[in-house]
Amino acid sequence: MIIRTRRRRIGFLIAFHTIAWSASAYFAHSANTGERGLIAKQEAKRKTEATLVKIAEARTERLAWERRINQLSGREIDRDLLDERQRLMLNIAHKNDVVILLDR
Repeated sequence: MIIRTRRRRIGFLIAFHTIAWSASAYFAHSANTGERGLIAKQEAKRKTEATLVKIAEARTERLAWERRINQLSGREIDRDLLDERQRLMLNIAHKNDVVILLDR
């Protein structure tokens, strides 16, 4: 009778600790690699930083375009910029320009 009680107690403790350690390991693994785990958090940070870089590039490009538009549409028009746009749109060249034809 005493032997059976000891075995039962030892068996219960082994089963309890096995289940507890297994659950702890499962939750630790899930916290690391799960849908909202540490690896997913790092991936989200990387995507956020990449998006912020793209936003900064878009802002600088927008400012450059705004400067060019302001030079063409203000009271005083930048003559060099107007001449450049005119040549580009009309497909003409100045007599002092060097034209290089490329084979396509």
